[in-house]
Amino acid sequence: MHTLNHKLERNILEADGRYLDTQELYLLENYIQSYTTRLHTYQQLRDNGEQLVLQSLRKMAKTYPELIQQHGQRCKYDMTEVLRYIALSILRDDETFFKEQMTVWLDTILLAYKRNQHCVVAYRALQEAIATTLPSNNASLVRPYLEIVLQTLQSHA
Repeated sequence: MHTLNHKLERNILEADGRYLDTQELYLLENYIQSYTTRLHTYQQLRDNGEQLVLQSLRKMAKTYPELIQQHGQRCKYDMTEVLRYIALSILRDDETFFKEQMTVWLDTILLAYKRNQHCVVAYRALQEAIATTLPSNNASLVRPYLEIVLQTLQSHA
């Protein structure tokens, strides 16, 4: 796994033998300045992830009780993995990493189980749980990643 995000790594490789230009420096500066917030968001997701997933599944159980009874453990595992990759992607400030590492896997799994519509409900509940639990600056970093997940799920609906 790369230690820098895709944009920074590309800029550094393209700079080969020259100084970074203003735009490339801005990207690096933004990466450094946002580190504390990204780290805090990562820690919040790490420490509260299981609770957030369980809260979402409880809400989903009100709509689909039999589904949660039969597949609740699998849903919990999948959602926990998605949240873990969201946390890593936020820490790296790297949406490309998330798309490459998570969305293809998630899309394949959910298509196989034919549960896309059900999962939309679960991930919307997760989005609500995060918005109400995490500080707003942390929740705002998570939102775009959950939007990617929801968009992926809805593309097959």
